[in-house]
Amino acid sequence: MVIWDAFLLVMQPNVLLIMLGFGLFGLFVGAIPGFTASMAVALLIPVTYFLDPVPALAGIMSLSAVAIFAGDIPGALLRIPGTPASAAYVDDAYKMSNNGQSDIALGVGLLSSAIGGIFGAIILLLIAPELAKIALKFSTFEYFWLSMIGLTAAMAVSPASLSKAAISLLIGLTL
Repeated sequence: MVIWDAFLLVMQPNVLLIMLGFGLFGLFVGAIPGFTASMAVALLIPVTYFLDPVPALAGIMSLSAVAIFAGDIPGALLRIPGTPASAAYVDDAYKMSNNGQSDIALGVGLLSSAIGGIFGAIILLLIAPELAKIALKFSTFEYFWLSMIGLTAAMAVSPASLSKAAISLLIGLTL
């Protein structure tokens, strides 16, 4: 019953209008190479101070989702990823666009983004309460090791040698 109440809150006309406006802004910002979904969110956070919580959160979620997808547009057409999330498949989408299949490349990106977003939201809905209980028990020890895992992963995905990645990581941490 709680999910139905949440659905009714989101389906109010003012919430849908705000979602549409924020989504259009996300489409504009996401399609500009170099701008990220995070930057778009940061630009519109001051606007949300004047909104009720439900329209504000729905608008920010819409903006973020649309901006991440919109990064596929310059990636497929110009070979310049609009957002960091689009960098993974920019070469494939660009090759498809050169073969006259830009509509398929963008369609697959949209479909994958929608399916991934819905799947992620369902999983988050199911496991978020349990994750919150675990996270509330974290001490400084767990935060330290969580940070170390993140830094190690950053070194592991570096295209350079492991020693160069470690040196650049240490320089970055020093700065």
